[in-house]
Amino acid sequence: MSNIIQLLERMGQDADLQNPQLLADAISTSSLTPELKQALLNNDTSSLEKQLDICPDVVGLMVLTEDDQPEDEGQPSEKVDSGVADLRMTA
Repeated sequence: MSNIIQLLERMGQDADLQNPQLLADAISTSSLTPELKQALLNNDTSSLEKQLDICPDVVGLMVLTEDDQPEDEGQPSEKVDSGVADLRMTA
């Protein structure tokens, strides 16, 4: 697995590998399996994902706690701001 990671890292860092012939040479001279080499040469991402056992799906989940639940807007809130109540009494 580290060989493919090293080659992918080199592909990202070496601007010369933007040339298709130089890229093909780098892939063919690497110590990867023939299946990985073929997948890289064909830009076959699904084959690479299967061979490297990569799960591209990312799932996120948010769960609201009771404190985060929105209050029903039709019912008055039971919370009273005592600071506001005191100002109303003295005004």
